[in-house]
Formats: sequence, structure tokens, C-alpha cells
Amino acid sequence: MAALPPLSTVVAIAAPPAASQSLAQAFASFSEAAASLETVYSALQAEVARLRRALDQSHRDLAARVEENERLRRRQALAEVAAVLAHEIRNPLGSLELFAGLLAESNLAAEERAWAQQLQAGLRTVAATVNNVLQFHSQPSPGLAPVDVNEFLRWLEQFLQPLAQRSRVRIEVDSSLEGVQIEADRHRLEQVMLNLALNSFHAMPGGGVLRIAAALREFQVHLEMADSGPGIAPQIREHIFAPGFSTRSGSPGLGLAVCKAIMEQHGGSIRVGSCAAGASFILEFPRPGVRA
Repeated sequence: MAALPPLSTVVAIAAPPAASQSLAQAFASFSEAAASLETVYSALQAEVARLRRALDQSHRDLAARVEENERLRRRQALAEVAAVLAHEIRNPLGSLELFAGLLAESNLAAEERAWAQQLQAGLRTVAATVNNVLQFHSQPSPGLAPVDVNEFLRWLEQFLQPLAQRSRVRIEVDSSLEGVQIEADRHRLEQVMLNLALNSFHAMPGGGVLRIAAALREFQVHLEMADSGPGIAPQIREHIFAPGFSTRSGSPGLGLAVCKAIMEQHGGSIRVGSCAAGASFILEFPRPGVRA
């Protein structure tokens, strides 16, 4: 839109040197009207400038929205491809892990059994990554069922042993919750604990201790996993559950984000615990049939 010309180029009237009283009054009235028109004209110029700025901003916003929509479309396409690939990988991966377990339990020589355990550890690490992708991009409602806490922790200790041995980590389990149950999706609970354990193993490349404990806290069941690693820097604690955040090169940064999502699906929570050294995570589950 072209700018309006200055009003002075349109209206320029000088008072006559000699005029009758009526002509003077008319001139005064016309001058007043011209001044009023000048004011309106200035306001109109300001409004034209404002509208032009608004139109330019609208064009920029539209371009930004188009760009953002394109980014979201690309992310969705990548997520769909990743989910399909993860689903296709998980089935043969499950078979490989099964046969690796059979090998580890067979009558092998000590060295060969160690090889089988290394194979188990590697497959379980890959399985954790695949399941994280599926959990992050597709989160149907969990299938809740009673899970015995003590039995689950005994199973978890055995399940983590190949990974712990590879990392030279000693696992300690402390639980006296005999007969205590929580309502959980067993597979997703296993995924949470495996993600936390893998983080601890990565944090202790030279070996250490991984402690897993269970306790009752009023109306909740607490599961805690703590390690003797370097701990979590205070400045990153508020970011660690964000998708994509990782301090480890090459990691997709989905593990803790998936843990948080799964715990929220269970009506529970996950938080960083407090300990003198190392890192600690506390999972809080509501107790079945117990109300706060």
C-alpha cells in the first residue's frame, strides 16, 4: 500500500489581506476544519503504518507456522518409521535373547558360559533401546495386574546379573516386603528398572555397587535404585526427564523420559533421591486398596 501524501500538498490556503466580517468568519471556520482534517490525516497515516506492520508480522507468523508444521510432519514421519523398525526388530530380538539364556544355563565350560552372558547383556541393552522407542512413540494404557514386590526384585537381580558382571558391578537387594503387592504392568515395570540400571552401569565403567531396595511409606510402596557412581550434577537435575536429554554421546535420551511416562501411567511418580554419593532414583507406587 502506497503512503499517503502530506496534507500540506493538498490544502494550502492563506487569509486575504482584506476581507469582510463574514468572509473572515468563513475563513476561520475553514481553517478550523482544515486543522481538524490535518489531525485526522495524521491519525490515518499512523493507522496505515500500523496495519502495514501487522500485515508484515502476519506474513512472518504464517511462514513460521508453515515451517513448524513441516518440522512436525517430518518428526512424525521419523517417529512412525522408528516405531515400525523397532517393532520389526523386537520379535527376532526376543528369540535371540531366549536362546542366549538357554546357552548360558546349559552345560558349557566357564569361558563359553561367560561368552553367553556377554551375549545376554548385549541383547538386553539393545532390547531396552528398542522398547524405549516403542514406549515413547506409542503409549497404550498399561495392563495392570498384581505384582509381588519381593518376587519381582528377586527376578530383577537375576535378570541384571549379565549386565552387572560385564560392568564389574555388585548388585545388592534389600527388601522385606513379604506378601506386599502393587498394581503394575509387569513388562513396563521391567523396562523402567532396566533403564535405570543401564544408566547406573554406564556411570560406573570401572565397577561399583548397585543397590535396589523396597520399603513402605505410609500409603505408598517405594522402590529405590541407587549406585556408587559420580552422581547427578545439580544443574542438570531439572532436565534429566526431558525427552532427548542425555549426557552420554550417542544416546537418544529416551530412557528417563520413558520411565517418567510409565510411572505416570501407573498413577505413581519417579524422582531423584538424596544420597551422600552416587545417583538415586525413587519410584512411588500407590498401595492397592489403601487410600491417602
